[in-house]
This record gives sequence, C-alpha cells and structure tokens, in this order.
Amino acid sequence: MELFLKKTQTLIGSLILIILFFISPNITRSQEVFAAYDPLSVPNNKFGIHIIQATPDESSPAAQLVNNNGDWGYITVLVESKDRNHEKWQEFFNDLRRRHLIPLVRLATQPESGGFWKRPYEGEAQAWADFLDRLNWPTKNRYIIVYNEPNHATEWGNKVDASDYAKTLDQLITMLKNKNQDFFVLNAGLDASAPNQLPRYLDVLSFMQQMEQAVPGILQKLDGWVSHSYPNPAFAGSPYASGKGTVRSWYWELQQLRNLGVSKNLPVFITETGWKHAEGLNYDPSLPDEDTVAQYYKTAFENAWNSGRIVAVTPFLLSYQEIPFDHFSFKKPTGQKQNQKILGLEYPEYYSMYQVLRDLPKTSGKPIQDNKAKLIKGEIYSSIVSGQNYPLSFTLENTGQSIWNDPLSSDQVRLVATQGAQELGIIPATLPKDTKVEPNQQYTFNLDLKAPQSGTFKVVLNLLNGGKQFDSQSLEFTTVVKSPVVLKIKGGLQWKEDFSGNYILSIKGATGETIQNIVLNKEGMSGETEARYLLPDYAFDFTLEKPYYYPTQIRQTVYAGENILDFGDLKPNFFSAILNPKELWKISPFSK
Repeated sequence: MELFLKKTQTLIGSLILIILFFISPNITRSQEVFAAYDPLSVPNNKFGIHIIQATPDESSPAAQLVNNNGDWGYITVLVESKDRNHEKWQEFFNDLRRRHLIPLVRLATQPESGGFWKRPYEGEAQAWADFLDRLNWPTKNRYIIVYNEPNHATEWGNKVDASDYAKTLDQLITMLKNKNQDFFVLNAGLDASAPNQLPRYLDVLSFMQQMEQAVPGILQKLDGWVSHSYPNPAFAGSPYASGKGTVRSWYWELQQLRNLGVSKNLPVFITETGWKHAEGLNYDPSLPDEDTVAQYYKTAFENAWNSGRIVAVTPFLLSYQEIPFDHFSFKKPTGQKQNQKILGLEYPEYYSMYQVLRDLPKTSGKPIQDNKAKLIKGEIYSSIVSGQNYPLSFTLENTGQSIWNDPLSSDQVRLVATQGAQELGIIPATLPKDTKVEPNQQYTFNLDLKAPQSGTFKVVLNLLNGGKQFDSQSLEFTTVVKSPVVLKIKGGLQWKEDFSGNYILSIKGATGETIQNIVLNKEGMSGETEARYLLPDYAFDFTLEKPYYYPTQIRQTVYAGENILDFGDLKPNFFSAILNPKELWKISPFSK
C-alpha cells in the first residue's frame, strides 16, 4: 500500500508540473537572450552541489557527484570580499575547467563579530567588477549571485532593507555589464519561509515588491532567477509538496515575478535546497535518516526539479564538518565510524544521498566556451618561388577558455587552411591526442606548402575544435609565386690586386640559415647562383667570409632575377694569423 501511495504521489506531482508548465505563460521558454547566451539553449546538465572550500578537496568529489553519467555540472561557491586573491581564484577556475564544473559565484562581504554580515562598502561594486573581470572563466557565461538572503537582517548589516539591496544589485549589474556582457547576473536567493518580523525578517513577496518600488524594473534587469527552494517546515518537508516554502518555491516565485511585471522568462537556478538528515555530529531522531533523504532527493530531481526552466540545482551542501550545517552535509564527519550496510559502496565517507544522486541519469552538458588563439610567430610568405617546397611553423597561444585536446572530450584541435589548401598543397596539422594546451600555453603547428608555377593566392588558416571553427579571427595571407632569386657576389681583399679564391657565404632570414661556398674571380665577382631557397622581396642578412679576414655582413632585400651583393673589401685579421707566418705574410700590405 505504501509503495502504491508513493507511486501515486509521484505521478500526481509530475502531472501538476506538466500542467503548470503548459498553462502558465510564466513557464513558456522564449527566444530571449540572457547575457552571453541562454544556458538552456544548449545541452545542459542541471545537477550541481554547493561547496564551501575552493580547493580540489571539494571540487574533485563534486565533479564525481555531478558529472557521473553526464558532463559539465554546476557548483555554487562563495567568495568573500577579503578573499579577492586573483592567483588563488584563477587556479581554482583552471581546476574547474579541467574537471568540467561550471561555477555559480556567490558574492559575500565579511562577517562581523555580532553574528551578521556587513553591508557592501562604498565602491565595492567597482572592486568586484575589476576582480571578477580579470579572471579567465571556465565558460562564456560568468554566473554571479549578488549576495545572499537579504530578507534576513543578519545577511544585510543586521537590518532588512530591500531598497538598499535593490540599489546595490542595480549598481553591480551596471558595473559588471560595463566590464563584459558575458556576466550573467543573478539575484540573491531569498528565504521563501521568512516571516514578516521587521527589522529582523521580511517575507519574500514584500521584499520583492519593495525592491521594485525602490528601483523600478530591477527584477527585469536580471539574467536569471536564484531560488532557495528548501523543503520546509524544518528542512524536512515532502518532496511532493508545492507552493511557497517547498521544493517548488521556485515556481511560486516565478508567478510573483510575473505579477510584478517581469516579462522575461528567467531561467531558474536553485542554488540552495536540501533536507536535514538525522545523522550528524549528534544523531537527531526527529529528522529523516540518510536513506530517506536520499530518496527525497531522487524524487525531487525526477519531479519537482524536472523542468525545462531549471538550469541548475546545487543542494546545500557537499561537506560541512561542524554545527550548524552538519545535518545538511553529504559528507560524514571526519573520523566517524562507517555504517556497516554501506561499506560496499564506492564512497563510504559520504552519506547514501551522494551515491544515489551520483548514479542518477544526467545530460552531457555542452556550455559555450570561447575558443580563441593568438598568433605568436609564423606566416605564409608574401612571395614564394615556383615549384619550391616550404616547411612552415605557426606558434599559437591559447587565449580562450577551452582546453585544446581536452582529455574529457573526444574533439581534437587542428590548424586547417580553409582557403588556398588545394592550390598550395597545404595539409591540416592536428594537435597530437596526448598533447593538451591550456589557456595561456602555446603550441607550434607545422605545415608544408608547395608553390605552383605561377599565380597569386589567398590563404586563410583557422583552428578547428572538432568540426567547429575557433571564435578568434582567421589568419589571412596573400602570396605571389615568382621566379627564383639569382645572386652574384662582389667582393675584394684589402691591399690585394687579385681577389680570386674560395669564400663562404652565410645567409640568415625568414627561411632560416644557410651556408655555401662561393668562388670569386680575379676581379672579385662570382658567377650567377640560383638561390631558390631565398624569398623574393624579403630582406636577408648576408655574411661573406674568408680565412684570416674579418667577415663582412650586409642586409639586403632581394628580388626575383639577378641581385648583386657588394661586400666591398674584406679587412685582414692579423690576430688570427699571428702564429702562421706564411698566412700572415699573404694578408700583409707587402704581399700583392
């Protein structure tokens, strides 16, 4: 009978949600654009978790929880104003990028000794905008939650002030959007169960109304809606309940937004929710046990939170080892003896809801990331010689958000000539599977080009991630096929009348370095040498050398056809010949 009732409740709850989804204009998805992009316009994994510490100790089990059977889940994490350490948070974001976790960053001021949080100081919005904009985020959307439950006095300078919060929110939206339109700004989650007991508490609807009165249209400015859909009363309510103060508070709140004139169909982020369980530092028999809570979570994800309107659900919380949140924690208190009946599970240090949520089916999320690169070194030469082969290298720096050849993805990065490939025989260069390039790192791609007999060609190079072209601008070059450079070398020897002999010509430039032997006649002129390795219209450094003489260097631009390189007279190096009397005599002014 009990099983029948549970199934009936589940069916009824699902039907209610489906009916509400279709009959209410508040639930209909639209083509509206939210900040960088609507997160529900791409495959999205709504599973998430709330964490406390920005370290791998929490991001690692969080990723295993929310990404098992899926990909790119969410975490909610708090950043206090005293903790705006760029190096720390960049490394944490890099860690999230590697683990495929999307951060929902909740801003916080700092706690006071009286047990409340300070209000933001004058100019703090600018400080937040400057700090947050410097970070390279894991995804294109930069999710920002502007503080926490300000309808509690303890969360807002020990006095509820909806007007002040609305002005603070408005200022932060402006500051962040002025920095970058990719900031996805969200309200502070409100306590839907708070009573009307000013100055300590204000009910959620009155708070929202007073926000609108203070700053008309403030709720319309949001990119999404944060809800704290806790299962009250006592954080132990039914997963089937609906209305204000339940796991479906998010839906009730959307109805109030519509009544307040919000026309946007805001995507929903349930950044706090969850049941208190009996287990903790001290067992509380008045609360449901961990196995019951695990089933509550499963039921809620399959029913109350199974809506195309919800972007993320991040239960509160992964790990808390102390009072007052030990009964919310998914992780057991450190050192607690393990319950014998779950020792066979993969993660015995966690309560059973961890394993249950981990094993639920999920979506492989595909959040949008900036795929960008900057050319550090390399080019398609503006002029080339007919029939000549050219090995080319391009050093590119990852200036985007993605990891090239991400180990958690099957896509490989390639450098491809999307124009000019066939005419010039350019084969794509693929980043080796075992090589990954993270943001700010560089990699050198090698290409080969073969010049045809004649013509002018445009070459366009693009990086592709899988089959998708990078967001950064294409690399564009124009090259002209020309006839070879022909060199004639002219030189002499100081004090000598006969310049004939063997010389060494060194060449350094765009195509590298070469050395070749040159023979000059009595008048100091060489025969013609076809130098197919030289690029017409490019400048090179030429050095002419002969034993016991100082080398002479000139820099000269060469052209298709004949080019005379005039080195003048090489000067004798007496120090190099001082131990060789015969050679010393030859280079002296007394020997003609």
